[in-house]
Amino acid sequence: MPSQTASVASATLLQDTTPIVEQLPAAIFRKDAAGRFVFVNERFSQLKRTPADRILGRTAAEIASAEAAQRPDSPWRPELAEREDRQHAQIVQTGQQLEREEVLSGAGGQPQTWQVVESAVLGPSGAVIGSQGVVLEVTRRHREDEMLANERDLLRALLDNSPDHIYFKDAQSRFIKTSTAQALEFGMSTPEGLVGKSDFDVFSEDHARPAFEDEQEIIRTGLPMIGKVERETWIDGRPDTWALTTKMPLRNRAGEIVGTFGITKNISDLKEAERQIAEVHKQLVEASHLAGMARIATNVLHNVGNVLNSVNVSAALILSRVRASKVAGLARAVQLLDEHADDLGAFLASDPKGKMLPGYLRQLASALVTEQNDAIKELAALSKNVEHIKEIIAAQQAHAGASRLLEKVQIRDLVEDALRINEEALKRRQMVIEKEIADVPELMLDHGRILQILVNLISNAEQAMDGVADREPRLTLRVELLPGQRLRICVADNGVGIETQALTQVFVHGFTTKKTGHGFGLHSAVIAAHEMGGTLTAHSDGPGTGAAFTLELPVEAKAAAPLSAG
Repeated sequence: MPSQTASVASATLLQDTTPIVEQLPAAIFRKDAAGRFVFVNERFSQLKRTPADRILGRTAAEIASAEAAQRPDSPWRPELAEREDRQHAQIVQTGQQLEREEVLSGAGGQPQTWQVVESAVLGPSGAVIGSQGVVLEVTRRHREDEMLANERDLLRALLDNSPDHIYFKDAQSRFIKTSTAQALEFGMSTPEGLVGKSDFDVFSEDHARPAFEDEQEIIRTGLPMIGKVERETWIDGRPDTWALTTKMPLRNRAGEIVGTFGITKNISDLKEAERQIAEVHKQLVEASHLAGMARIATNVLHNVGNVLNSVNVSAALILSRVRASKVAGLARAVQLLDEHADDLGAFLASDPKGKMLPGYLRQLASALVTEQNDAIKELAALSKNVEHIKEIIAAQQAHAGASRLLEKVQIRDLVEDALRINEEALKRRQMVIEKEIADVPELMLDHGRILQILVNLISNAEQAMDGVADREPRLTLRVELLPGQRLRICVADNGVGIETQALTQVFVHGFTTKKTGHGFGLHSAVIAAHEMGGTLTAHSDGPGTGAAFTLELPVEAKAAAPLSAG
């Protein structure tokens, strides 16, 4: 009797299956209640790379055991077979449909993902007498799903980690998605907290209204707004901030404008640096007018010129990098994603532009991080240079009041002051400084004028190393008291040297050998030396031999006497 029942069940399992299943582009199988295969179509045999006569009548575990011994690369892997038999038993017991995925080696050894949908086979009485399944290749869909998930992760990573404000708004300028940094600065714990709100909930009318009108204009015209500098005023009373903003039209799948999206970069530090520079210039002019000393003001400008150039270069570089930010690339990437929202998987997998998009977003994320790091470095350098300018001005102002008066001067301290004013350039050049300063007592000297001369000579010595790469930059300062009550100070370098015919012109107003020079420094220095009754001379053995500038000044006899002991 059991034998007859089994025969009926097998006949039922096989009834009317062959003509259809052999034509389907899918692998088909059936099993009896014990999990033995009772039918497989040709596609199934091809998938498993096993003839039907070695499959029928055996369970998956039995086949895997036999095949593993004969073929190490067999698709009948024991772990898959064990899971397959467990699911079959569950289907027979519960009658429910189950699904699973299997990764098998395809042509050329490439991995392929297959989806198995297995359900119960019912006998005439309605009882479960086996199972049947369809095996479909889902490799492409699986890869597209992974790519889509990866794209979402990349976009989320950008929104979660960018220090800039990235946002999407609807046609009423209400937020629909924002970056984490923006949400936190706007007082929300998560980006979702900003959804449905607008700039009017955060900024004052003075800023929110123009921002709203800009967005409505973009929606009306479809024209983007690129690189607008904005002053942000907040309703919670916090200090105003400055931002560089780019906004674009947001379009739906039909190409209709449904809102805006954009990115806003905080440039408050840059604006503060600009303010400090303006303040430094203002202080410089005021100090010059109050003291009535146009010469000192000119000297100060000459001394801080290199530092101001560095400040201006840094400020211009930061602004240039901000204006040339890669954020527009994000807009294009988002627009591509929106345009292919309905077929995003296929677009990313098949379209040439879609295939390039993941790599492009990775490069974009890296570029934005690099932009941030570069801006931080330049702002740090900018702040340092501004502080240095303040120190130079403070040092000059300290001497301005007495610049035409004789006072007791310790020449060693005067040399150190001049070196300190040029410290930044000397460090940047990595110049070796040699000081040969004799034991000279305090002297009655014009402190301000001598300081100006030394600052200029040391600065010129540093610049004389431009284009010299075959030797270590070296600056030598020699101080000695000569017979006849004369003080000699020599500033020498091992730089580019001076041509013989140029030695007689180096002190002429307007003459310079530097591309960006004005010919003022040495001219003002030699005038100051003559006004003190001294001389300033130049010597060089020619190009490539360095140069030496010597200042000689008369000193009062009683002031030059050695200091008494005790």
